[in-house]
Parts: sequence; structure tokens; C-alpha cells
Amino acid sequence: MAVDFKYTLDHCRENSPNKAYHLIQAFAPGEVSYEEAHRIGKELADKVLEGKYSYVLTTHIDKGHIHNHIIFCAADNIKHNKYHDCKQSYYHIRKLSDELCKAHNLSIIIPGGERGKKYKERQSDQNGSTWKTQLRRDINFCIKSASTYEDFLLLMKAKGYEIKGESFEEVLPNTSLSILWIKNVLSVAVRNRLVRNTQRNVSGNASK
Repeated sequence: MAVDFKYTLDHCRENSPNKAYHLIQAFAPGEVSYEEAHRIGKELADKVLEGKYSYVLTTHIDKGHIHNHIIFCAADNIKHNKYHDCKQSYYHIRKLSDELCKAHNLSIIIPGGERGKKYKERQSDQNGSTWKTQLRRDINFCIKSASTYEDFLLLMKAKGYEIKGESFEEVLPNTSLSILWIKNVLSVAVRNRLVRNTQRNVSGNASK
């Protein structure tokens, strides 16, 4: 599969740093078997990618609940164009995931809150902000509040983010789907901003 990804990306017309996208589909504890969860994950991947993109699907049973990981190549196998990641594509994936859960008589997960909320009820709760916008806001807030990178990580965790290496996995509100936002240089940028903040604070205290 790695060879498939590399071949497609090597022939891609667009020069973009994104090599792949990572989706996580979660299920309520005790509600679905490993086998059914894997089948649902395959259904989701096939519906989202329409046979155009190579992908890897794994089903995990850790963290107290069954969940799927879908990693798909950022470029399609036909015209070698990059996947268009935007607000519309996110809501499309989210809708497909929730529809599949409903079709299998499963709850729609709402992390940190109620479970089994109906789709129409969820729609009325949407506040219009995208997950990326909220992530940027949370990062900026935590940078301003933190003195060190370790403080920054603790503040992000307190806001409900899970830190994996140099990435932030946000459990999105009102959905059964969460997305891993991959930025290899993110930790470097955060550290640099924290250093600048510290230097400004030191200079300000010295001038008093």
C-alpha cells in the first residue's frame, strides 16, 4: 500500500505537503462487534473515496471502545489530483458516517456529552464554525497562556485534545467522526512563538 501511495503522489499534478488524510470513526462502547465495525469502516471509506483513492483501514479495540482508522492517499489513482479538504467535504464525511451508524441501528457518538442524538437534533446544534477554525483559536489561546511547551500541551489536553507526536487529534463535537490534523512543523512553530512570548515578557520586566 505504501508503494501505491508513493506512485500516485509521484504522479500528482499538485505540489502539496499533504501525503495522506486520517479519519477516525468511533462507536459507543459495547454496541458493535469488531467485525461489524470493520464492515462499517469499509462502507464509509468506499462511499467517501468512491474507489478513486487508495486507503488503509484498521479497527482498534483499545481506549475502551471500538473505533476505525482510515488513512487514505491525498491524491486519486485516476487523474492524480489532490483530495479537496474543505468544510463541505468534512460535513459530507460526517453525514455519511452518521447515516451508516443509523442504518446499522447504532448510536451517533457525541464525545463528552449525550449519546444517540438524532441527526436533526444535531443539525440544530451546529454553530457554523469549522473544526480547523476552532483548533486555531484553541492553539492561539494556549500559546498565550503557556510559559513552556509542556504547559501548552497540558492546556491543550485540558481543552479535550489528544496529543500524538507532533499532531493534535480533536474529538469533534456533535459527531461520530474525529479527524487527525497532521502538521509536521506545528510543534516547532508553537515552540518558536512561546520563546518569543517569553523574550517579550523578560524584556518587559527588565524595563520596569
